[in-house]
Amino acid sequence: MPTRAVRFSDSEDEAIKKFIKNNPYFDFSTIARMAILQFIEDPKIDIVANEKENTKDSKERVQ
Repeated sequence: MPTRAVRFSDSEDEAIKKFIKNNPYFDFSTIARMAILQFIEDPKIDIVANEKENTKDSKERVQ
């Protein structure tokens, strides 16, 4: 079975750890598989800006 890698920010990693701690019936692999398969079946993304970002930082991430 192939293995894939995913990069998370520190805040994303903390949110994942908190979710898994509060939902012990799920492990990371199961959550990731469910989310990816759900996105493949229904590829919708809702983008909501939280706050204005520094334009330079935003451009660097896009590249």
